[in-house]
Amino acid sequence: MVSIDVSEQTPGTVLLVARLHVDLCRLASAICPRSAAA
Repeated sequence: MVSIDVSEQTPGTVLLVARLHVDLCRLASAICPRSAAA
C-alpha cells in the first residue's frame, strides 16, 4: 500500500489519483487478464 498524505490534497488531485488508479487497473487487466477476476 502507498501511504498518501491527504491533508494537502485538493479534490482535483484526489480525482486525478483515482483516475490514475483506474487506468493502472485497466492496464494490468489488459496485460494479465487472469488478474481481472481477482
